[in-house]
Amino acid sequence: MSWDEDLKFSEHTKKFQDELYCSIFPIKNITRFSKQDRHILDKNYHIDVELELKNGIKLLGQEKALRKKFSSFDTFTIEFYQNRFKKEKGEFFNLGAQFYCHGYVNGNTLDDTTGFLKVYVIKIFDFLESLRSKTIGELECNTRPSSSNASFYAIPYDDIPKEFVFYAKVC
Repeated sequence: MSWDEDLKFSEHTKKFQDELYCSIFPIKNITRFSKQDRHILDKNYHIDVELELKNGIKLLGQEKALRKKFSSFDTFTIEFYQNRFKKEKGEFFNLGAQFYCHGYVNGNTLDDTTGFLKVYVIKIFDFLESLRSKTIGELECNTRPSSSNASFYAIPYDDIPKEFVFYAKVC
């Protein structure tokens, strides 16, 4: 799948994320930081979305909606190394979000995807802070290579401590 197709698929899934946010938060406004614009919050801190609540509070988040064909992995993943061969640090090390919306959608293309199969909103600060005593080597043991040069820290959803999960829905 090409970069353009991946970008279109990602854009298509935003409506499902928006529906989710509106169902769990009192939303006034949703602002996305575009990959094309490379907004400083996205570029430096991997923040994809700002949710403004009706009372003016703003929540910052990272989002990942994966295709159904990957759902058998049933894991929460965060880019650990952008380039695992050069050990170039990824979003895991610079993530400034307050929450991470992560899940699998019920299709693999724009035409057959109508929502989430499974979605979690993770309290990402709490999750990452709980890993502070682990060494880089210990963390690397939980990474998986991707088809690109990247690697991802992966943890099965069922292994995420419940206190780090703000919201979960399994369809």
